[in-house]
Amino acid sequence: MQLFAPQDRYTKRDAYPLNHYGAGPFCKFKISNRINESGVYVFVIGDAVHYIGECANLSKRFNMGYGNISPKNCYKGGQETNCRVNNLVCEAATAGREIALWFLSTADYKTIELTLRAANRTAWNRI
Repeated sequence: MQLFAPQDRYTKRDAYPLNHYGAGPFCKFKISNRINESGVYVFVIGDAVHYIGECANLSKRFNMGYGNISPKNCYKGGQETNCRVNNLVCEAATAGREIALWFLSTADYKTIELTLRAANRTAWNRI
């Protein structure tokens, strides 16, 4: 894991305020870039489910989203969820906690994610 502060590289940083999670700290991480499947993913920290999400392409969701925060995403109008989840992963990793990613490949990912989120209150998902 590598810590970084991409917000300092945004050319329009004086024109926009940071979003609520834009200050970081952030970390870089990636998964295999060969998982080009839609589905539902789950972050497990220790033995507890912390986040449930859905995606059209798992590799892109993680490698171009959560795992690599672009400077623009740190500011209002950017991808606030990417910043928030990355920061939570960073905090867990820095604390030495075991982080696992579970994935169910499915075309019905939106329905399955809603069902799982309705049945499970997780620490990182917003309601």
